[in-house]
Amino acid sequence: MEFSYRDLSGLTKLLKTLFIAGAVLSVISMLSSFLQLSLLQSGHVTTEAADANDLRERVIGLIEMALFIFTTVFVSIWIVRANRNVRSLGAKDMRITPGWAVGYFFIPIVNLWRPYQAMSDLWRASQNPSDWIRSNVGSAVPAWWTLWIISGIVGRLAMQKSMAAHGIADLEAATWFYIINSTLHIIICFVTLAMVSQIATAQKTQLDYQSMPISTVSV
Repeated sequence: MEFSYRDLSGLTKLLKTLFIAGAVLSVISMLSSFLQLSLLQSGHVTTEAADANDLRERVIGLIEMALFIFTTVFVSIWIVRANRNVRSLGAKDMRITPGWAVGYFFIPIVNLWRPYQAMSDLWRASQNPSDWIRSNVGSAVPAWWTLWIISGIVGRLAMQKSMAAHGIADLEAATWFYIINSTLHIIICFVTLAMVSQIATAQKTQLDYQSMPISTVSV
């Protein structure tokens, strides 16, 4: 199958905006969690205060979910396009197809390592398409994947503790897990931003080096 190079600049700029928005929203979520923690530790929680707190948390949660879905869609498009690009630049015998580079994220168990392999291959092929197998993966990829796994674990623990809470102490513990997860997500946003920017820049450098024409596609 032949692949044509498609410009990543528009998508990459959009992802930068989405990741920054995600980081800002995580800061807001973390501040909201601290307000909830303060309320729980006050020793006197009125019905009105509890309802206001729950409403604020629900609204922030819904906005976070909407942004996550929107970002997931465009990250998926970016991953497929970037994988096709490296093949058009000469990368051969890559372990994972462009479609499965996204698909493996949604398959339980397999999603613990295959997406990392796909991104590792993409990074190396973007830096050196003709000899990507012997290239080293950048530090951004392992950092991104490690943070992603840890965040997933912390997020599940936070949800489990929140759903199983039977008192103020349990709710405080769950809130601390949400604060930790928000902190991790802020870091993930900037690490992922750096990773996609570096891959896009490497591909553009390879394109210029090979003097290939660009097929610009607007987003």
